[in-house]
Amino acid sequence: MNQRRIPTRPPEPVDAEGFHNRGNRHGRNGSYELAIADYNKAIELDPNLADAYYNRGISFYETEHFDDSIADLTRAINLNPDADHYYAQRSLAYIFTDRIELAQADEDMCEEIRNRD
Repeated sequence: MNQRRIPTRPPEPVDAEGFHNRGNRHGRNGSYELAIADYNKAIELDPNLADAYYNRGISFYETEHFDDSIADLTRAINLNPDADHYYAQRSLAYIFTDRIELAQADEDMCEEIRNRD
């Protein structure tokens, strides 16, 4: 007899990391509004979770909310100034808002961090 297993839903997140991880899954699937909602909850639970700001910034970028993206990426950078990829992503958002000098400054900072010994 062929028994099909019905997939079970993962449990509802209970902490910032859980909401952050679920937001990442939504983002990978292109469900950016759902991702943003989960990142909002992660940030509410842990306002110092730099990666939640970074990933929410990416989701805002993907939905063409560039100023919101820049704000979140700036917050992520303030929390973790040594994360080169934060600067690289913010540089892209600056390009789409015609802030070329700021984009270049972020690219330079990204390169400087990557070249540190």
